[in-house]
Amino acid sequence: MKIGNKAQHEIAGFVLIVLIVSVIGVVFLSIAFGKPDIERQTSVEISNLLSSMMYHTTDCAINYIPQYRDVQDLIRECYKKQTGNLRECLDGRDVCDETEKNLKNILDKSLIVGENNVNKAYKTDIYFSEDENKEEILSFKEGNFNNCTFIVGGSHSIPVGSFVSGKIETELLVCKS
Repeated sequence: MKIGNKAQHEIAGFVLIVLIVSVIGVVFLSIAFGKPDIERQTSVEISNLLSSMMYHTTDCAINYIPQYRDVQDLIRECYKKQTGNLRECLDGRDVCDETEKNLKNILDKSLIVGENNVNKAYKTDIYFSEDENKEEILSFKEGNFNNCTFIVGGSHSIPVGSFVSGKIETELLVCKS
């Protein structure tokens, strides 16, 4: 009986050593590969915010007063400006500058961004998309994306027109803590 008991102790010791080496290996691998990428989630709230922002009426009229354009129209006009058409508000302001100003104003009031807030930062990208090609129209951000717990985002598509096959995509990412 002593010989069988000794073999059981050796097997138990071997299993214990294998367990200790496995735990050390898992800890080493988790440290070696570092922090996992921050998960990005699509948010209905962010998509709804983008959609509602598109219909905000600005104080920019292109053709005549009182035909003031909404943000969505200004984005289209900004795209047209980049394709060579001179686009300005009637009072001489640049449509791209007015688009960015209006979007920032709405976002700053809707998403209070700061180190001590839930929203740490936001980033907006607006681009023309046709097939696999993307052409940037506007891009801006507020805050710092370094200390995000997770990132939520949304998008909104704007048709350019009946003679153009692509579309304008508006994307908003928000860094949350």
